[in-house]
Amino acid sequence: MTRWLYSERPTRYLRLCAQSAADVTAIVAIAVAATPADAQFTFTPVSSMTTARADHTATLLRTGQVLITGGVGKGFQPLASAELYDPATAEFTSAGNMTTFRSGHTATLLDDGKVLIAGGAQNLSAEIYDPSTGTFTATGNMLSSGGPATLLPNGRVLVAGATNAEVYDPATGTFTLSGAYADPSPLWVNTATLLLDGRVLITGCASQCTAGATELYDPQSDTLSRTGPMRGWENVNTATLLMDGTVLFVGNSENDGFAADAEVYRPATGGFTFIGLTIAPHEFSAAVRLSDGTVLITGGQLPGGNGSAGSDLYLPATGTFLFAGNMVTGRHEHTATLLPDGTVLIAGGFSIWPAPTPTAEIFNPSPLLAAVLPTSRSVQVGTPATAFATIINTGTSTATGCQITPGTTLPAGFAFQTTNPATNAVTGTVNTPVDIPAHAAQSFVFAFTPTAAIAPTDVRLNFVCANAAAAPVVAGLNTLLFSASTTPVPDIVAMSATLKNDGIVNIPGTTGTGIFSVAAMNLGAGATITVSVDMGAANLPVRIALCQTDPVTGQCVNPTVPTTSPVVTTINANETPTFGIFVTGTSSVPFAPATSRIFVRFKDAGAVTRGSTSVAVRTQ
Repeated sequence: MTRWLYSERPTRYLRLCAQSAADVTAIVAIAVAATPADAQFTFTPVSSMTTARADHTATLLRTGQVLITGGVGKGFQPLASAELYDPATAEFTSAGNMTTFRSGHTATLLDDGKVLIAGGAQNLSAEIYDPSTGTFTATGNMLSSGGPATLLPNGRVLVAGATNAEVYDPATGTFTLSGAYADPSPLWVNTATLLLDGRVLITGCASQCTAGATELYDPQSDTLSRTGPMRGWENVNTATLLMDGTVLFVGNSENDGFAADAEVYRPATGGFTFIGLTIAPHEFSAAVRLSDGTVLITGGQLPGGNGSAGSDLYLPATGTFLFAGNMVTGRHEHTATLLPDGTVLIAGGFSIWPAPTPTAEIFNPSPLLAAVLPTSRSVQVGTPATAFATIINTGTSTATGCQITPGTTLPAGFAFQTTNPATNAVTGTVNTPVDIPAHAAQSFVFAFTPTAAIAPTDVRLNFVCANAAAAPVVAGLNTLLFSASTTPVPDIVAMSATLKNDGIVNIPGTTGTGIFSVAAMNLGAGATITVSVDMGAANLPVRIALCQTDPVTGQCVNPTVPTTSPVVTTINANETPTFGIFVTGTSSVPFAPATSRIFVRFKDAGAVTRGSTSVAVRTQ
């Protein structure tokens, strides 16, 4: 590891990489689910919703906010109200009213970022929520009875109703009846799950259909066919697509208040396999797949109607359930929404029967955080590509056996080793896990050595400890954009520096301007490089400009004033140009470091990213 570290990068790069520990502390990213039996999970209350509700919907918008709509309130009265949860402030605010009252309805995020809200008790109407205007607008009515809604790969939405399946076309705003069910009318559709091959698995039926009947909808032919049958067909509560393409089903047992039955559907065989019982009761529960592929199942109805606080974690690697602790509030018919930082927002539901609760809480799966610098490398086949990483243990006990493993399969060798965070000199032994004390950090260097050409790939890394969950995976923060070529290519190692060296650009006031700088060393072949800035997937209220700067004075050189257009420059091998980036606010930018970020990207003449870096941004 020592040879890779010092023969490949100059001293300046090593000093810059020492900022990795400071950068990771600026990332508010919560880890993904745990696997060890002694792992600790936390549920933390946040502000309450503006309205107590159950049987509502929660939809993660592209802005990072969560849209809450409808449900039933006090006295089981359906609601028309909607509200937004902002992870940056942990607050709920009113989002106005839908065009009608709805409970037991669906809300589907469309490809254009809008939300299709459809159906509900005795309701065939549908409407569209537009986040850019904050308005609800009526769209075409359903033709049959409503049911689970699924966004299809072609951008349309399948609604699996009790008597018919139908498809909504956003381009025309209309519903069209689909093919008939292969089995007699199910009358009660519980779940509809989009499989990896684009088909939809539909479950649930009443006495008029075959016990355990399940069907597959094929959007290519617009037809339905039988599959299964299912074992626990009567009361399936949740269906969750797993990373390997199978589907986890959790349903209530025959006796309320007891552990729930669980089974897995395998598309390859079209069969269901019973896998056992959950630990907590889960009737009318909520399930969500976490970032590492494990599944969190929360709450359930207890005898008498009160809500259970118990939660389970399903571990696909072992096919077992782990008790994940108790929520702050018992609840059923609530929502659970995975947020961009890896935490889960749990909101509403029935707590003390029959009154719905306005309370909400956050599930935090792990005490680990991680960051990577640089976040992009491009090398020739056979040449090691190294980068630095830091794991922080925010927990109250020592994290044991901590290490880094690749989360993406590549034709490349992999190794890691601990480093001294002050000097970046390697310590310890190659590929040897280490312990990280409570409230402490450990820095590492890791290397990929490609054995074949690799197209640009955003490589997931697993930052794991033997007694703690893996750190959350946040693209651009602790992933590595990696590529390998059989010929020499540019390899831009880009590092950013903020005024306080904390990885955060502070905008003074709502319309002020914050600044940061970037140094970019080319460790590969010289090339013409286009340097650009963007906000990633976020749509922040800022204007961004950049210029190339004089490395000594820091003054803009070409152009002499910042520009919103990309800067095109030649970066020869071992050259280290510098750039200044100017971020001007047009409104308030909340502090959400995992999602509110400014990215600087370096692309070659073929538009292939050869380097990148980013910083968090906020109004101060």
